Amino acid sequence: MRYLLLMLCLSISLTTTYAQGNTPSLNPEDTLSFINLKLSNPDGTPYANSPVVLKGAKGHLVNVATRKDGTVKAKVPFDETYTVHCGEHTCMRSIAVSDFPYVTYNFQAYTQRFIYLVFTYKTPSDRRLQDEVVRIYSSTGKTYTDTTNAGGKAVFWLPFEPEFRIAVKYHDTVKIIRPIDVGKEYKKMTVEFTWMGSKGKEYYAYLLDSFANVQRLATLHFLDSVIRTGHQIDLSKEDIYIPIGHDSVEWVSRALEVKATAYKNKLKESPKFLEEKKQVILAPLYRLRNRFKNKLIVMDISNAMYGYKEQLMLWHAMDLRGDGSSKSETGNSRYLFFNGGDGKEKKPEEKVIGSTKGFYSCEGQLKDFNTIINTMREGIANRSSIWDPSSNDIEALLEAKKSRKKYDEIFLIANNYSSIKDLKLMKQLNVPIRIIVCGSENPIIYSCRKVYYKINEEYLNLAHATNGSIHLMEEDIYDLSKIKEGGSITIQGQTYDFINGRFVQQYKVFSPRVR
Repeated sequence: MRYLLLMLCLSISLTTTYAQGNTPSLNPEDTLSFINLKLSNPDGTPYANSPVVLKGAKGHLVNVATRKDGTVKAKVPFDETYTVHCGEHTCMRSIAVSDFPYVTYNFQAYTQRFIYLVFTYKTPSDRRLQDEVVRIYSSTGKTYTDTTNAGGKAVFWLPFEPEFRIAVKYHDTVKIIRPIDVGKEYKKMTVEFTWMGSKGKEYYAYLLDSFANVQRLATLHFLDSVIRTGHQIDLSKEDIYIPIGHDSVEWVSRALEVKATAYKNKLKESPKFLEEKKQVILAPLYRLRNRFKNKLIVMDISNAMYGYKEQLMLWHAMDLRGDGSSKSETGNSRYLFFNGGDGKEKKPEEKVIGSTKGFYSCEGQLKDFNTIINTMREGIANRSSIWDPSSNDIEALLEAKKSRKKYDEIFLIANNYSSIKDLKLMKQLNVPIRIIVCGSENPIIYSCRKVYYKINEEYLNLAHATNGSIHLMEEDIYDLSKIKEGGSITIQGQTYDFINGRFVQQYKVFSPRVR
């Protein structure tokens, strides 16, 4: 009995990964060993009923298939090193089979190397946001999608790739991650994002919309009263916005004319009235009315420019020479409105540089005011409802250039918070561009006490490249094109260096306070 037990123990010891003791005599057919595999997908599920290939460094090739639990037993030639291939992926570790036959090697691994990323979405009060769609865009063009669970978590198993961009609804770029590959089988990463969430934003927008509707009714009632009574001065005192999208175009044009008359009367009393009212479009246009008499005005009318469209219509309504004739300085202006591309559901990635379009042109005297308002309204109605952080300014300017007359100055009314997606077309302009930057008048708060003003460097680059100029609410900047490599310019207290052919803001805005 003891002899049988001894033989059984010896037999078991020879099936372990590395047998010990003297090398027994081998027969020619004793050339095989065994590999037991248990393979799991990155999400932990078994790699079930799937083909597996073991490739030896000496050229041996063994094809097997897993069971429903992800396990498989492969009989392989010994004295060889094998890699395990699951479809297009290769398990990280290799299996070295010694020259001792009939040894069983147990191996457990994932089918591929991966990044385990957990994205947590929560509110500032630490409430976890459920059912929020999270998308991750790889630098190789692939997209990965998951929805947050009750704990506000979305889980991703990503391949090792150079860069990923994480996006959620209303935030196109939450974070850019560039994983460092140190050669391990998997890497754990976590990302947290704190915001109100899409549902919170939509509810907040609903409340604002409801409030805006009440405010709109009160505004319309007030404007009706002003128009009927002729109390024009009220509109110069109060910040009453004329809603360009009001149902009646006739009513809009009449309201604008009443407000324009009130503004003209105030300008007679105070030449700086428009600067005092923070009219970022009207102030420079009025200030430059004699320097640039022939204007072809190109204006961004995308969603972000909501508060500025009224100012341009007021400019036309002001009819500064007062007779509504073709000699009137503003009465025969020419306009091109661009909305960033027609199409209600058109996504930013569907817009092709140079072919985005969305242009609406018009011109006319004061008597044609309704036509001009309708042209702007048409462009607004046809724009995409999906937010796009960039705009096709250069394409719009090139379109305007086609109809430019000899003495026309092209003015671009631009969104300071939008990037120019088609800057590479800039060399085709070769005419000066006069840029009014909307949004540069708004201060950026620093440390709850300090403020500073920033101009989008892309518009400085556009003015530099075209020998153009920048026009702010209280300042006009010429000769940008004279600034050479290594030079700098200070605007609104901020310094911009010209480095490698473009302007870059110096971000050391304030010196730290020394206690």
